[in-house]
Amino acid sequence: MTPDPDSPGAIFQRLQERFRELGLLEQTLTLSHRGHQYLARCDEHAFTVYRLLDNSHLPPGQPGWPVCLVTPEAAVDETCAPHHPEDEFSSGLSLQDWLKLIDEKFEKGG
Repeated sequence: MTPDPDSPGAIFQRLQERFRELGLLEQTLTLSHRGHQYLARCDEHAFTVYRLLDNSHLPPGQPGWPVCLVTPEAAVDETCAPHHPEDEFSSGLSLQDWLKLIDEKFEKGG
């Protein structure tokens, strides 16, 4: 039986390979989108994107909330669940959108 290329495990493996190609595996990246800051990271356990809280007085252990998470067992982003288009807390980005943003910002020679 051929493994499903859309399974969370296969998606996570491709993410790890891409981050390895970019030399970014196990590094925390800072991204900006629509005036908000996000932290993205891919390591041996997960690919995560967190929206950072605008209130800088909170401790670093509480950076914000996850907007995208991919592990070998699950793949979830904000576009999975319906949300109001004017939701100020939603990034509005899918996993593919996050990857495009990362590629544009960090691709070597780009």
